[in-house]
Amino acid sequence: MNKTDGNHPRQLLVGLDAMEWSLVERWAAAGKLPAFRRLIANGTRSVLASTAEQLPDTIWACTFTGMNPAKLEKYFYVQYDPRTQHLRHVTDDEITRPAFWDYLSEAGVRVGVADAPKFKLSKCINAGGGFQLANWGAHATKTARAAVPSNLLNEVQARFGTHAVGECDAVDDKPRALARLRRNVVTGVKQHGEVFRWLMRERQWDVFFAGFSAPHCIGHHFWHGADESHPRHAEAVAAGIDGAIEEAYRAIDRELGEMIALAGPQAQVMVVSAHGMGPLYHASWNLPEIIDLLGYGGQPPRKREENESRDAKVNPWRILKMTLPGALQYHIKAMLPQAMQDQLLFLWYSAGRQWAGSRAFAVPNNDAVGSIRLAVKGRDKYGLIEPGEEYRRVRDDIAGALYSLTDPVSGRPVIKRVTYVHDEYKGPFANQLPDLTVLWDQSFAWSSLRSPRIGTLRIRGQDSRTGGHSTYGFLLATGPNVAPGALIHGGSIYDIAPTVLETAGVAAPRDLDGRALRLQPAETYA
Repeated sequence: MNKTDGNHPRQLLVGLDAMEWSLVERWAAAGKLPAFRRLIANGTRSVLASTAEQLPDTIWACTFTGMNPAKLEKYFYVQYDPRTQHLRHVTDDEITRPAFWDYLSEAGVRVGVADAPKFKLSKCINAGGGFQLANWGAHATKTARAAVPSNLLNEVQARFGTHAVGECDAVDDKPRALARLRRNVVTGVKQHGEVFRWLMRERQWDVFFAGFSAPHCIGHHFWHGADESHPRHAEAVAAGIDGAIEEAYRAIDRELGEMIALAGPQAQVMVVSAHGMGPLYHASWNLPEIIDLLGYGGQPPRKREENESRDAKVNPWRILKMTLPGALQYHIKAMLPQAMQDQLLFLWYSAGRQWAGSRAFAVPNNDAVGSIRLAVKGRDKYGLIEPGEEYRRVRDDIAGALYSLTDPVSGRPVIKRVTYVHDEYKGPFANQLPDLTVLWDQSFAWSSLRSPRIGTLRIRGQDSRTGGHSTYGFLLATGPNVAPGALIHGGSIYDIAPTVLETAGVAAPRDLDGRALRLQPAETYA
Protein backbone atom coordinates (compact mmCIF):
# COMPACT_ATOMS: atom_id res chain seq x y z
CA MET A 1 0.00 0.00 0.00
CA ASN A 2 1.32 3.46 -0.85
CA LYS A 3 0.55 6.52 1.17
CA THR A 4 -0.64 9.38 -1.02
CA ASP A 5 0.68 12.94 -0.82
CA GLY A 6 -1.06 15.67 1.14
CA ASN A 7 -1.89 16.54 4.72
CA HIS A 8 -4.16 14.18 6.61
CA PRO A 9 -5.68 14.66 10.07
CA ARG A 10 -4.85 12.53 13.06
CA GLN A 11 -7.60 10.01 13.63
CA LEU A 12 -8.98 8.95 16.99
CA LEU A 13 -11.09 5.82 16.52
CA VAL A 14 -13.11 4.53 19.46
CA GLY A 15 -14.84 1.15 19.35
CA LEU A 16 -17.80 0.68 21.66
CA ASP A 17 -18.45 -3.04 21.81
CA ALA A 18 -22.22 -3.74 21.54
CA MET A 19 -23.27 -0.25 22.66
CA GLU A 20 -26.97 0.20 21.89
CA TRP A 21 -27.84 3.28 19.82
CA SER A 22 -31.41 3.63 21.13
CA LEU A 23 -30.06 4.01 24.68
CA VAL A 24 -27.31 6.43 23.60
CA GLU A 25 -29.85 8.57 21.76
CA ARG A 26 -32.28 8.58 24.70
CA TRP A 27 -29.73 9.36 27.40
CA ALA A 28 -27.84 11.90 25.28
CA ALA A 29 -31.10 13.79 24.63
CA ALA A 30 -31.76 13.78 28.39
CA GLY A 31 -28.35 15.37 29.04
CA LYS A 32 -26.93 12.26 30.72
CA LEU A 33 -24.28 11.67 28.03
CA PRO A 34 -22.82 15.12 27.25
CA ALA A 35 -19.90 13.86 25.13
CA PHE A 36 -22.26 11.85 22.94
CA ARG A 37 -24.64 14.78 22.78
CA ARG A 38 -21.85 16.98 21.39
CA LEU A 39 -20.87 14.31 18.87
CA ILE A 40 -24.46 14.04 17.64
CA ALA A 41 -24.89 17.80 17.39
CA ASN A 42 -21.52 18.68 15.88
CA GLY A 43 -20.76 15.70 13.64
CA THR A 44 -22.02 13.19 11.13
CA ARG A 45 -23.81 10.03 12.13
CA SER A 46 -24.88 6.82 10.43
CA VAL A 47 -26.70 3.64 11.30
CA LEU A 48 -24.45 0.78 10.23
CA ALA A 49 -25.75 -2.43 8.69
CA SER A 50 -24.00 -5.35 10.31
CA THR A 51 -23.33 -9.07 10.01
CA ALA A 52 -24.97 -9.42 13.45
CA GLU A 53 -28.17 -10.35 11.61
CA GLN A 54 -26.57 -13.65 10.57
CA LEU A 55 -23.21 -14.19 12.31
CA PRO A 56 -22.87 -11.83 15.31
CA ASP A 57 -19.39 -12.97 16.30
CA THR A 58 -17.92 -11.73 13.00
CA ILE A 59 -18.84 -8.08 13.40
CA TRP A 60 -15.49 -6.73 14.61
CA ALA A 61 -13.38 -8.83 12.25
CA CYS A 62 -15.57 -7.61 9.37
CA THR A 63 -15.22 -4.02 10.61
CA PHE A 64 -11.44 -4.16 10.92
CA THR A 65 -10.83 -5.98 7.62
CA GLY A 66 -13.64 -4.54 5.50
CA MET A 67 -14.44 -8.13 4.47
CA ASN A 68 -17.57 -10.26 4.63
CA PRO A 69 -17.58 -13.45 6.77
CA ALA A 70 -17.02 -15.79 3.82
CA LYS A 71 -13.55 -14.24 3.42
CA LEU A 72 -12.61 -14.99 7.03
CA GLU A 73 -11.52 -18.29 8.59
CA LYS A 74 -13.55 -17.77 11.78
CA TYR A 75 -17.24 -17.01 12.20
CA PHE A 76 -17.63 -18.37 15.76
CA TYR A 77 -15.33 -19.78 18.38
CA VAL A 78 -16.98 -23.19 18.04
CA GLN A 79 -17.42 -24.18 14.39
CA TYR A 80 -18.74 -27.17 12.49
CA ASP A 81 -16.06 -28.86 10.38
CA PRO A 82 -17.54 -30.26 7.13
CA ARG A 83 -14.54 -32.57 6.66
CA THR A 84 -15.22 -34.48 9.89
CA GLN A 85 -18.81 -33.51 10.76
CA HIS A 86 -17.52 -32.66 14.23
CA LEU A 87 -17.06 -29.39 16.11
CA ARG A 88 -13.74 -27.64 16.56
CA HIS A 89 -12.49 -24.78 18.71
CA VAL A 90 -11.45 -21.77 16.62
CA THR A 91 -9.43 -18.83 17.98
CA ASP A 92 -9.06 -15.30 16.65
CA ASP A 93 -5.52 -16.24 15.61
CA GLU A 94 -6.87 -18.19 12.64
CA ILE A 95 -8.03 -15.01 10.87
CA THR A 96 -5.34 -14.15 8.32
CA ARG A 97 -6.91 -11.13 6.59
CA PRO A 98 -5.10 -7.89 7.49
CA ALA A 99 -6.86 -5.24 9.55
CA PHE A 100 -6.86 -1.63 8.39
CA TRP A 101 -3.99 -0.86 10.78
CA ASP A 102 -1.77 -3.32 8.91
CA TYR A 103 -2.29 -1.43 5.65
CA LEU A 104 -1.59 1.85 7.46
CA SER A 105 1.61 0.46 8.99
CA GLU A 106 2.84 -0.77 5.62
CA ALA A 107 2.31 2.74 4.26
CA GLY A 108 4.39 4.27 7.04
CA VAL A 109 1.50 5.65 9.09
CA ARG A 110 2.12 5.47 12.84
CA VAL A 111 -0.72 3.43 14.30
CA GLY A 112 -1.73 2.59 17.84
CA VAL A 113 -4.28 -0.11 18.68
CA ALA A 114 -5.55 -0.93 22.16
CA ASP A 115 -8.00 -3.74 22.98
CA ALA A 116 -9.48 -4.27 19.53
CA PRO A 117 -12.26 -6.81 20.23
CA LYS A 118 -11.85 -10.34 18.89
CA PHE A 119 -8.73 -9.69 16.85
CA LYS A 120 -5.18 -10.89 17.25
CA LEU A 121 -1.88 -9.06 17.60
CA SER A 122 -0.54 -7.61 14.36
CA LYS A 123 2.75 -8.90 12.97
CA CYS A 124 3.67 -5.71 11.14
CA ILE A 125 2.30 -2.80 13.16
CA ASN A 126 5.66 -1.94 14.71
CA ALA A 127 7.27 -1.66 11.27
CA GLY A 128 5.58 1.71 10.90
CA GLY A 129 6.60 2.83 14.38
CA GLY A 130 3.28 1.78 15.87
CA PHE A 131 2.14 -0.09 18.97
CA GLN A 132 -0.60 -2.50 19.98
CA LEU A 133 -2.10 -3.80 23.21
CA ALA A 134 -4.13 -6.97 22.58
CA ASN A 135 -6.73 -8.55 24.86
CA TRP A 136 -5.86 -6.67 28.03
CA GLY A 137 -9.51 -5.95 28.78
CA ALA A 138 -11.39 -6.94 25.61
CA HIS A 139 -14.62 -8.94 25.91
CA ALA A 140 -14.55 -12.66 25.02
CA THR A 141 -11.49 -12.29 22.79
CA LYS A 142 -9.91 -15.63 21.85
CA THR A 143 -6.26 -14.65 21.49
CA ALA A 144 -3.28 -14.22 23.77
CA ARG A 145 -2.85 -11.19 25.99
CA ALA A 146 0.15 -9.56 24.34
CA ALA A 147 1.62 -6.31 23.05
CA VAL A 148 3.90 -4.75 20.46
CA PRO A 149 6.50 -3.80 21.54
CA SER A 150 6.45 -6.76 23.93
CA ASN A 151 7.40 -4.72 27.02
CA LEU A 152 4.28 -2.58 26.62
CA LEU A 153 2.06 -5.20 28.26
CA ASN A 154 4.27 -5.37 31.35
CA GLU A 155 4.34 -1.59 31.56
CA VAL A 156 0.54 -1.33 31.32
CA GLN A 157 0.04 -3.98 33.99
CA ALA A 158 2.63 -2.40 36.26
CA ARG A 159 0.97 1.02 35.99
CA PHE A 160 -2.70 0.05 35.84
CA GLY A 161 -2.93 -3.55 37.04
CA THR A 162 -5.11 -6.19 35.44
CA HIS A 163 -8.48 -5.24 34.00
CA ALA A 164 -11.18 -5.35 36.68
CA VAL A 165 -13.68 -7.52 34.80
CA GLY A 166 -11.62 -10.47 33.63
CA GLU A 167 -14.05 -13.11 32.34
CA CYS A 168 -17.39 -11.35 32.02
CA ASP A 169 -19.34 -14.62 32.03
CA ALA A 170 -17.66 -15.96 35.18
CA VAL A 171 -20.80 -14.84 36.97
CA ASP A 172 -24.30 -16.13 37.65
CA ASP A 173 -27.55 -14.19 37.87
CA LYS A 174 -27.65 -13.97 41.67
CA PRO A 175 -27.97 -10.37 42.98
CA ARG A 176 -24.66 -10.35 44.88
CA ALA A 177 -22.74 -11.67 41.87
CA LEU A 178 -24.38 -9.14 39.55
CA ALA A 179 -23.71 -6.26 41.97
CA ARG A 180 -20.02 -7.23 42.04
CA LEU A 181 -19.90 -7.45 38.24
CA ARG A 182 -21.53 -4.03 37.96
CA ARG A 183 -18.82 -2.47 40.15
CA ASN A 184 -16.08 -4.21 38.20
CA VAL A 185 -17.46 -3.08 34.84
CA VAL A 186 -17.53 0.57 35.90
CA THR A 187 -14.03 0.25 37.36
CA GLY A 188 -12.91 -1.34 34.09
CA VAL A 189 -14.26 1.62 32.11
CA LYS A 190 -12.17 3.99 34.21
CA GLN A 191 -9.10 1.75 33.77
CA HIS A 192 -9.61 1.64 30.02
CA GLY A 193 -9.89 5.42 29.82
CA GLU A 194 -6.71 5.87 31.85
CA VAL A 195 -4.76 3.37 29.74
CA PHE A 196 -5.98 4.86 26.46
CA ARG A 197 -5.10 8.43 27.44
CA TRP A 198 -1.70 7.35 28.75
CA LEU A 199 -0.99 5.72 25.38
CA MET A 200 -2.23 8.82 23.55
CA ARG A 201 0.16 11.02 25.57
CA GLU A 202 3.21 8.77 25.74
CA ARG A 203 3.28 7.21 22.26
CA GLN A 204 3.63 8.71 18.81
CA TRP A 205 0.59 8.08 16.61
CA ASP A 206 -1.24 9.31 13.54
CA VAL A 207 -4.17 6.90 13.92
CA PHE A 208 -5.22 5.46 17.27
CA PHE A 209 -7.93 2.83 17.85
CA ALA A 210 -9.20 2.11 21.38
CA GLY A 211 -11.93 -0.39 22.30
CA PHE A 212 -14.26 -0.14 25.31
CA SER A 213 -15.66 -3.59 26.15
CA ALA A 214 -18.05 -2.54 28.92
CA PRO A 215 -21.26 -2.13 26.85
CA HIS A 216 -21.00 -5.76 25.74
CA CYS A 217 -20.63 -7.26 29.20
CA ILE A 218 -23.06 -4.96 31.00
CA GLY A 219 -25.66 -5.37 28.24
CA HIS A 220 -25.68 -9.16 28.36
CA HIS A 221 -26.18 -9.41 32.10
CA PHE A 222 -28.22 -6.31 32.97
CA TRP A 223 -30.55 -5.73 30.02
CA HIS A 224 -33.62 -6.54 32.13
CA GLY A 225 -32.80 -3.53 34.28
CA ALA A 226 -32.83 -1.04 31.39
CA ASP A 227 -35.87 -2.54 29.63
CA GLU A 228 -39.09 -1.80 31.51
CA SER A 229 -41.01 -4.26 29.32
CA HIS A 230 -38.73 -7.17 30.20
CA PRO A 231 -40.40 -9.95 32.25
CA ARG A 232 -37.57 -9.76 34.79
CA HIS A 233 -37.49 -5.96 35.11
CA ALA A 234 -39.17 -5.92 38.53
CA GLU A 235 -36.55 -8.39 39.73
CA ALA A 236 -33.78 -6.01 38.61
CA VAL A 237 -35.45 -3.08 40.37
CA ALA A 238 -35.81 -5.09 43.57
CA ALA A 239 -32.12 -6.02 43.41
CA GLY A 240 -31.10 -2.39 42.80
CA ILE A 241 -29.39 -3.12 39.48
CA ASP A 242 -31.85 -1.42 37.13
CA GLY A 243 -29.47 1.50 36.60
CA ALA A 244 -26.40 -0.60 35.75
CA ILE A 245 -26.31 -0.04 31.98
CA GLU A 246 -26.90 3.71 32.33
CA GLU A 247 -24.10 3.91 34.91
CA ALA A 248 -21.68 2.14 32.54
CA TYR A 249 -22.68 4.31 29.58
CA ARG A 250 -22.21 7.48 31.63
CA ALA A 251 -18.78 6.26 32.73
CA ILE A 252 -17.81 5.68 29.09
CA ASP A 253 -19.12 9.12 28.19
CA ARG A 254 -16.77 10.73 30.73
CA GLU A 255 -13.73 8.80 29.49
CA LEU A 256 -14.63 9.44 25.85
CA GLY A 257 -15.00 13.16 26.44
CA GLU A 258 -11.52 13.34 27.96
CA MET A 259 -10.03 11.33 25.09
CA ILE A 260 -11.57 13.66 22.49
CA ALA A 261 -10.28 16.70 24.35
CA LEU A 262 -6.80 15.18 24.51
CA ALA A 263 -6.81 14.41 20.78
CA GLY A 264 -7.36 18.11 20.08
CA PRO A 265 -9.68 20.10 17.82
CA GLN A 266 -7.82 19.19 14.62
CA ALA A 267 -8.27 15.44 15.05
CA GLN A 268 -10.95 13.51 13.22
CA VAL A 269 -12.89 11.38 15.67
CA MET A 270 -14.87 8.29 14.68
CA VAL A 271 -16.89 6.46 17.34
CA VAL A 272 -18.13 3.07 16.16
CA SER A 273 -20.39 0.39 17.53
CA ALA A 274 -20.54 -2.59 15.16
CA HIS A 275 -23.75 -3.99 16.67
CA GLY A 276 -26.05 -3.19 19.56
CA MET A 277 -27.87 -4.81 22.45
CA GLY A 278 -31.46 -5.69 23.24
CA PRO A 279 -33.55 -8.37 24.95
CA LEU A 280 -32.72 -12.04 24.45
CA TYR A 281 -35.73 -14.11 23.41
CA HIS A 282 -34.89 -17.07 21.20
CA ALA A 283 -35.25 -20.79 20.55
CA SER A 284 -31.80 -21.43 19.07
CA TRP A 285 -31.22 -24.26 21.55
CA ASN A 286 -34.47 -25.89 20.37
CA LEU A 287 -33.58 -26.02 16.68
CA PRO A 288 -32.39 -29.66 16.89
CA GLU A 289 -35.83 -30.73 18.07
CA ILE A 290 -37.59 -28.54 15.50
CA ILE A 291 -35.47 -30.06 12.71
CA ASP A 292 -36.33 -33.54 13.97
CA LEU A 293 -40.04 -32.73 14.00
CA LEU A 294 -39.77 -31.51 10.42
CA GLY A 295 -38.29 -34.85 9.41
CA TYR A 296 -34.74 -33.79 8.55
CA GLY A 297 -32.96 -35.03 11.67
CA GLY A 298 -32.55 -38.68 10.78
CA GLN A 299 -35.93 -39.93 12.05
CA PRO A 300 -39.23 -39.86 10.12
CA PRO A 301 -41.54 -37.08 11.29
CA ARG A 302 -44.49 -38.02 13.50
CA LYS A 303 -47.79 -36.43 12.63
CA ARG A 304 -48.64 -33.83 15.24
CA GLU A 305 -51.76 -31.83 15.81
CA GLU A 306 -51.36 -28.07 15.98
CA ASN A 307 -53.07 -27.98 19.37
CA GLU A 308 -50.78 -30.70 20.77
CA SER A 309 -48.69 -29.00 23.45
CA ARG A 310 -45.61 -30.32 25.24
CA ASP A 311 -42.41 -29.20 26.90
CA ALA A 312 -39.48 -28.77 24.55
CA LYS A 313 -36.36 -30.84 25.15
CA VAL A 314 -33.41 -29.28 26.95
CA ASN A 315 -29.67 -29.79 26.75
CA PRO A 316 -28.73 -31.09 30.25
CA TRP A 317 -25.23 -29.64 29.88
CA ARG A 318 -26.69 -26.16 29.48
CA ILE A 319 -28.91 -26.61 32.52
CA LEU A 320 -25.88 -27.75 34.51
CA LYS A 321 -23.99 -24.65 33.41
CA MET A 322 -26.87 -22.43 34.55
CA THR A 323 -26.96 -24.21 37.92
CA LEU A 324 -23.26 -23.96 38.82
CA PRO A 325 -21.97 -20.57 40.02
CA GLY A 326 -20.05 -18.84 37.24
CA ALA A 327 -16.88 -18.36 39.30
CA LEU A 328 -16.83 -22.09 40.13
CA GLN A 329 -17.22 -23.00 36.46
CA TYR A 330 -14.21 -20.94 35.46
CA HIS A 331 -12.19 -22.27 38.40
CA ILE A 332 -12.86 -25.84 37.27
CA LYS A 333 -12.18 -24.90 33.65
CA ALA A 334 -8.75 -23.49 34.54
CA MET A 335 -7.71 -26.84 36.04
CA LEU A 336 -8.62 -28.89 32.96
CA PRO A 337 -6.40 -29.55 29.93
CA GLN A 338 -7.47 -27.74 26.76
CA ALA A 339 -8.72 -30.95 25.10
CA MET A 340 -11.10 -31.62 27.98
CA GLN A 341 -12.24 -28.00 28.02
CA ASP A 342 -13.06 -28.32 24.33
CA GLN A 343 -15.05 -31.53 24.84
CA LEU A 344 -17.17 -29.93 27.56
CA LEU A 345 -17.68 -26.90 25.33
CA PHE A 346 -18.85 -29.11 22.47
CA LEU A 347 -21.29 -30.90 24.79
CA TRP A 348 -22.66 -27.53 25.87
CA TYR A 349 -23.39 -26.69 22.24
CA SER A 350 -24.43 -30.08 20.82
CA ALA A 351 -25.37 -32.25 23.84
CA GLY A 352 -23.17 -34.97 22.32
CA ARG A 353 -25.46 -35.44 19.36
CA GLN A 354 -24.09 -37.27 16.30
CA TRP A 355 -25.18 -35.86 12.94
CA ALA A 356 -24.45 -38.80 10.63
CA GLY A 357 -27.74 -39.80 8.99
CA SER A 358 -29.28 -36.33 9.36
CA ARG A 359 -30.08 -34.22 6.34
CA ALA A 360 -30.05 -31.03 8.43
CA PHE A 361 -28.83 -30.15 11.90
CA ALA A 362 -28.29 -27.12 14.11
CA VAL A 363 -24.71 -25.84 14.44
CA PRO A 364 -23.27 -23.35 16.95
CA ASN A 365 -23.68 -19.62 16.53
CA ASN A 366 -24.26 -16.67 18.83
CA ASP A 367 -27.40 -17.26 20.95
CA ALA A 368 -29.61 -14.62 19.34
CA VAL A 369 -29.25 -16.17 15.87
CA GLY A 370 -29.77 -19.88 15.28
CA SER A 371 -27.85 -21.71 12.54
CA ILE A 372 -28.65 -24.75 10.42
CA ARG A 373 -26.35 -26.84 8.26
CA LEU A 374 -27.48 -29.12 5.43
CA ALA A 375 -25.55 -32.33 4.82
CA VAL A 376 -24.61 -31.93 1.15
CA LYS A 377 -22.98 -34.65 -0.92
CA GLY A 378 -19.44 -33.77 -1.96
CA ARG A 379 -19.20 -30.98 0.62
CA ASP A 380 -20.03 -32.53 3.99
CA LYS A 381 -18.86 -35.83 5.38
CA TYR A 382 -21.87 -38.18 5.34
CA GLY A 383 -23.62 -35.80 2.93
CA LEU A 384 -27.11 -36.93 1.92
CA ILE A 385 -28.52 -34.03 -0.12
CA GLU A 386 -27.70 -33.55 -3.78
CA PRO A 387 -26.39 -30.09 -4.66
CA GLY A 388 -28.68 -27.97 -6.83
CA GLU A 389 -32.40 -28.66 -7.01
CA GLU A 390 -32.67 -30.97 -3.98
CA TYR A 391 -30.55 -28.59 -1.89
CA ARG A 392 -32.81 -25.66 -2.77
CA ARG A 393 -35.96 -27.68 -2.10
CA VAL A 394 -34.84 -28.77 1.38
CA ARG A 395 -33.53 -25.32 2.23
CA ASP A 396 -36.78 -23.66 1.13
CA ASP A 397 -38.93 -26.17 3.01
CA ILE A 398 -37.04 -25.61 6.27
CA ALA A 399 -37.19 -21.84 5.84
CA GLY A 400 -40.93 -21.94 5.14
CA ALA A 401 -41.55 -24.11 8.19
CA LEU A 402 -39.56 -21.71 10.37
CA TYR A 403 -41.46 -18.69 9.09
CA SER A 404 -44.72 -20.44 10.10
CA LEU A 405 -43.68 -20.54 13.79
CA THR A 406 -45.79 -18.23 15.95
CA ASP A 407 -46.21 -17.32 19.58
CA PRO A 408 -49.42 -19.08 20.69
CA VAL A 409 -50.25 -16.26 23.13
CA SER A 410 -50.11 -13.29 20.76
CA GLY A 411 -50.26 -15.08 17.42
CA ARG A 412 -47.23 -13.10 16.26
CA PRO A 413 -44.43 -14.71 14.22
CA VAL A 414 -41.30 -15.45 16.26
CA ILE A 415 -38.94 -15.46 13.27
CA LYS A 416 -37.77 -12.12 11.93
CA ARG A 417 -35.58 -13.40 9.10
CA VAL A 418 -34.18 -16.64 7.73
CA THR A 419 -31.04 -15.94 5.69
CA TYR A 420 -29.70 -18.14 2.92
CA VAL A 421 -26.13 -17.60 4.02
CA HIS A 422 -24.40 -18.76 0.84
CA ASP A 423 -26.46 -16.28 -1.18
CA GLU A 424 -25.58 -13.49 1.25
CA TYR A 425 -21.82 -14.02 1.53
CA LYS A 426 -19.23 -14.97 -1.10
CA GLY A 427 -15.62 -15.90 -0.46
CA PRO A 428 -13.08 -18.71 -0.06
CA PHE A 429 -14.45 -19.84 3.32
CA ALA A 430 -18.14 -19.88 2.40
CA ASN A 431 -18.36 -23.67 2.63
CA GLN A 432 -17.69 -23.64 6.36
CA LEU A 433 -20.59 -21.27 7.05
CA PRO A 434 -24.10 -22.44 8.01
CA ASP A 435 -26.61 -22.80 5.18
CA LEU A 436 -29.38 -20.95 7.02
CA THR A 437 -29.39 -18.54 9.92
CA VAL A 438 -32.47 -17.82 12.00
CA LEU A 439 -32.94 -14.34 13.41
CA TRP A 440 -35.56 -14.54 16.14
CA ASP A 441 -37.98 -11.70 16.80
CA GLN A 442 -36.77 -10.19 20.06
CA SER A 443 -39.13 -7.22 20.07
CA PHE A 444 -41.53 -8.99 22.47
CA ALA A 445 -41.34 -11.70 25.12
CA TRP A 446 -42.40 -15.20 24.11
CA SER A 447 -41.83 -18.63 25.61
CA SER A 448 -43.65 -21.06 23.28
CA LEU A 449 -43.70 -21.96 19.58
CA ARG A 450 -46.60 -23.17 17.49
CA SER A 451 -46.99 -24.34 13.90
CA PRO A 452 -49.14 -26.86 12.03
CA ARG A 453 -46.14 -29.17 11.50
CA ILE A 454 -44.70 -29.30 15.01
CA GLY A 455 -47.63 -28.48 17.28
CA THR A 456 -46.82 -26.34 20.32
CA LEU A 457 -43.48 -26.40 22.13
CA ARG A 458 -43.11 -24.76 25.52
CA ILE A 459 -39.56 -23.36 25.68
CA ARG A 460 -37.50 -23.52 28.84
CA GLY A 461 -34.88 -20.84 29.26
CA GLN A 462 -31.36 -22.18 28.80
CA ASP A 463 -29.54 -18.84 29.23
CA SER A 464 -28.73 -16.84 32.34
CA ARG A 465 -28.18 -13.70 30.25
CA THR A 466 -31.08 -11.32 29.62
CA GLY A 467 -29.46 -9.28 26.84
CA GLY A 468 -28.69 -10.32 23.26
CA HIS A 469 -27.34 -8.54 20.22
CA SER A 470 -29.37 -6.19 18.07
CA THR A 471 -28.48 -6.21 14.40
CA TYR A 472 -27.32 -2.65 13.65
CA GLY A 473 -24.41 -0.55 14.80
CA PHE A 474 -23.73 3.17 14.56
CA LEU A 475 -21.05 5.67 13.59
CA LEU A 476 -20.52 9.14 15.06
CA ALA A 477 -17.82 11.24 13.39
CA THR A 478 -16.60 14.73 14.11
CA GLY A 479 -13.66 16.92 13.17
CA PRO A 480 -12.69 19.99 11.13
CA ASN A 481 -13.47 18.21 7.84
CA VAL A 482 -16.68 16.52 8.94
CA ALA A 483 -20.11 17.90 8.13
CA PRO A 484 -21.97 18.91 11.34
CA GLY A 485 -25.42 17.44 11.91
CA ALA A 486 -25.37 15.27 8.79
CA LEU A 487 -26.88 11.82 8.45
CA ILE A 488 -25.41 9.17 6.13
CA HIS A 489 -27.85 6.51 4.95
CA GLY A 490 -26.77 3.08 3.77
CA GLY A 491 -23.62 2.78 5.86
CA SER A 492 -22.16 -0.61 6.75
CA ILE A 493 -19.51 -1.96 9.08
CA TYR A 494 -17.58 -2.89 5.91
CA ASP A 495 -17.20 0.85 5.23
CA ILE A 496 -15.16 1.68 8.34
CA ALA A 497 -11.82 0.25 7.13
CA PRO A 498 -11.84 2.01 3.73
CA THR A 499 -12.98 5.25 5.40
CA VAL A 500 -10.03 5.18 7.82
CA LEU A 501 -7.61 4.35 5.01
CA GLU A 502 -8.87 7.12 2.72
CA THR A 503 -8.74 9.67 5.54
CA ALA A 504 -5.11 8.71 6.13
CA GLY A 505 -4.31 9.01 2.42
CA VAL A 506 -3.74 5.27 1.95
CA ALA A 507 -5.29 3.45 -0.99
CA ALA A 508 -7.66 0.67 0.08
CA PRO A 509 -7.26 -2.84 -1.41
CA ARG A 510 -9.68 -3.48 -4.24
CA ASP A 511 -11.16 -6.62 -2.71
CA LEU A 512 -12.67 -4.86 0.31
CA ASP A 513 -16.45 -5.21 0.53
CA GLY A 514 -16.98 -1.67 1.80
CA ARG A 515 -16.50 1.83 0.45
CA ALA A 516 -15.20 5.00 2.03
CA LEU A 517 -17.97 7.09 3.58
CA ARG A 518 -18.01 10.72 2.52
CA LEU A 519 -17.97 12.59 5.80
CA GLN A 520 -17.43 15.96 4.07
CA PRO A 521 -19.25 17.30 2.22
CA ALA A 522 -22.38 15.62 3.53
CA GLU A 523 -23.55 12.88 1.22
CA THR A 524 -26.58 10.67 1.38
CA TYR A 525 -26.34 7.14 0.07
CA ALA A 526 -29.40 5.49 -1.40
